[in-house]
Amino acid sequence: MARYKRFGHGKGDEDQVLSAINTTPLVDVMLVLLIIFLITVPVVTQTVKMTLPKEQNIPTQTKPENIVLGVGPDSRIYW
Repeated sequence: MARYKRFGHGKGDEDQVLSAINTTPLVDVMLVLLIIFLITVPVVTQTVKMTLPKEQNIPTQTKPENIVLGVGPDSRIYW
């Protein structure tokens, strides 16, 4: 009666272990996740119509009426 090893390729030393990884379950899980994401992403993304203000690029003119105030990190107010 032939003696079969549980691990290994059947030849050589008894301490050798076959270190091949079965990737079939990983591929199956990734394909299922891909299908789930492809189905759920269009459902989750909803669009809302809105009107945004038009942008204006007008430089600020320095006049005596324009007062700029600033607050420093130490809570001091600068003019």
